[in-house]
Amino acid sequence: MVGGRNALRPYSIMPSNSQLPTPITLLINTHSRRGKEHFDAAQEALARAGLSVEAHALESKDETIRLLKREIEAGAGLVIVGGGDGTLSECASHLVGTKVAMGVLPLGTGNTLARSLGLPLDLEGAAKAIAAGHVENIDVGRVNGRVFLNSVTLGLSTEIAQALDGPTKKKLGLLAWPIIGGKIIARHRALHLKVTSQERTFRVRTHQLIVANGRYVAGPVAASPEASIQNAVFDVFVLGGAQKRSLARAAWRWLRGTHVGNPEERYFQTDNLSVESLHRQLDADVDGEIVETTPLEISLDAKALRIVVPRGFEAESV
Repeated sequence: MVGGRNALRPYSIMPSNSQLPTPITLLINTHSRRGKEHFDAAQEALARAGLSVEAHALESKDETIRLLKREIEAGAGLVIVGGGDGTLSECASHLVGTKVAMGVLPLGTGNTLARSLGLPLDLEGAAKAIAAGHVENIDVGRVNGRVFLNSVTLGLSTEIAQALDGPTKKKLGLLAWPIIGGKIIARHRALHLKVTSQERTFRVRTHQLIVANGRYVAGPVAASPEASIQNAVFDVFVLGGAQKRSLARAAWRWLRGTHVGNPEERYFQTDNLSVESLHRQLDADVDGEIVETTPLEISLDAKALRIVVPRGFEAESV
C-alpha cells in the first residue's frame, strides 16, 4: 500500500530545525522486524519532534524504488527511512549522488547504520535526534556495483544469515546470531581466499573475512577502534586462520578491540579491493542480505550520500 495518514505534502508546517531540507517524506518498510507495528508510532514521534511528513507504508522492493524515484524527481529535500539495514542500503542506492538527504529510523534487528551515525535506537529518541540534527555526507561502498553502507562479509556470518528465517529474527533479535551460529560452526569449512588491493595481496585460509565501511559491523560490534563512515577507507580483516580455535581467539580479540595490528587478523585499510575464492564460489553477506557471490570487486565512493546525523556527531568515535 502506498500512502499514509498524512496525504498532503507538508509545506505549511516547517521543521523545528531550519537546517533540515524540506519537504520531508517518511518511508516505512512494513516487512522489517518492527516496521508494520510502528508505522503510526513513527509518524507520531516525528510530529512530536516538530517534523511534518508525508508517510508511506511500503510492502515490496519494487514499490520502494518507484516511490523513491518519484520523490527524487518531485524535489523532496529529505527522505526518512524506517527499516532494517538492508532496506536502508536499498534506498541509499537510489539517493547516492542526488541532492536528496536520507534520515534513519532504526526499525531492524542490528540497526548497524544507526549505531555508526550515533543515533538512539528507540523510536522516540531517533525522531528527536533527526529533528535536532543536520545533514552531512558519508562514504558508501560498492560491491560488484551494488551500494552498501555497513559491510560485506564472507564465511561463517554469511551461513548464519542464510540460516536465519524471519520469525526467528523477529522473536530473538540479535540473540538469534549466537544461537544459530553455535549449530553452524561445527560443520563450517574454512575459506581459501585471495585478497588483492593497492596496499597488499595475500592468500589466506580463514572462516571469516570482513570489509567494513562504518564504525560497526553486525549491530553493536565495532569494526575497529578507528573505524569511521567518513574517512574514505574500508577496514578489512580476517578472523583467524583455518583452525576453528584460531577463529575463536580472533573473535575474542575483535570483541575487545585488540585485533588491529595482530598478524593473524591481517588488518588493513583501503578504498578498493578484490576478493577471489580459490576453491568454490561463495555467497557474500551485504548489509545483512545474501545478494552477491565471489569474485567480489569492492570500491568506495567517498562522501557520496547526504544523511542526517545527530547533534554532536563524531565520525570516528566508537
